[in-house]
Amino acid sequence: MDLQKEAQRIIDAAVADGSEQSLQFCVYRDGECIIDVCAGWVDAGRTKRVDSHTIFPIYSTSKGVPAAALTRLIGEGKLSPDQPVADFWPEFAKNGKEHTLVRHLLNHSSGLRQRFPEQKSYELVADWPYMIHVIEESASDWEPGTRTRYQSLTYGWVTAELIRRITGKEFRDYVNGKLFEPEGISDFYFGTTDEAEKNAAEFRLGPGVEPSCSISICDPLDVLMRQPCIRRAALPGFNGIASARALARFYQAILAGRYFSREMLLEATELHRPEPEEPKLSSFNVFGYGFALSGPKGDIGRVFGHGGYGGSDGLADREKNLSVGFTAGILGAHPCKTELYKLIGFEQRQGWEP
Repeated sequence: MDLQKEAQRIIDAAVADGSEQSLQFCVYRDGECIIDVCAGWVDAGRTKRVDSHTIFPIYSTSKGVPAAALTRLIGEGKLSPDQPVADFWPEFAKNGKEHTLVRHLLNHSSGLRQRFPEQKSYELVADWPYMIHVIEESASDWEPGTRTRYQSLTYGWVTAELIRRITGKEFRDYVNGKLFEPEGISDFYFGTTDEAEKNAAEFRLGPGVEPSCSISICDPLDVLMRQPCIRRAALPGFNGIASARALARFYQAILAGRYFSREMLLEATELHRPEPEEPKLSSFNVFGYGFALSGPKGDIGRVFGHGGYGGSDGLADREKNLSVGFTAGILGAHPCKTELYKLIGFEQRQGWEP
């Protein structure tokens, strides 16, 4: 079977039947790109077609990047998962957070809130020093390391601040210099530019998808990612903007050992969870060093990566040496994704989307 042609047929049909307006799907195996397809229109007026360089908001799929960056730093001996966060970030250690370990930030067991009432304007959300101060002054909801709760937004601030404290570099500069540029990965942004915005796809909520709501102005999430100040900031918990090709290449570089060793990959994709019971594979609270984990029973973590609000994916199978990127302009269900994953023998776990 010609995988490229079949994948193109699947996504063309999805655009034709209206279930998709724009999408990309890219797959690498053993270092080779075996599928790189796209379909649909960048804009509602249908004046510009999607191509492989079109960029989409990927929301929490972004989290795989700070996870990889911290795994690299752990492999380099710059920190240990069992080190107190306070060793690098003394101002963090207050209000019940004094004994928080690096591991607790990575596996979402720190007890930090997902959102904060202090997030009263988009400009404040994009203000890095302000949000770091809010997190420093916040209290943990329970003893760190005793319970898992997904840090849907907060994860980006705490991991990127840790990277900044350790390396002396802003998150965007570190990942561009150490992860993206050495691999020739373009079309992956934490903070877009005027030029990049020319390739950005329009997006909208899919049929039946209710807008998110909370105590924070960060919701609804679709409105959040339309704000210029948010799109230009580097907020790696949720504001990555990327192509499917960039995602697939990023995870292929991980599989190839070019960011850290195979031994480090196995450690980073081992289940790190405080709850004693075995997690259900449909649960989203299944994490290694920041990577969301899946795979067959007995090998949870063989499949790793992250999914995002609206259905984007950046995933890898460490045994099949397969990496996948999926992006789309409709935020919601993507029936064609099941077909695409079946085409490459990739089992789609329920619950990739937070």
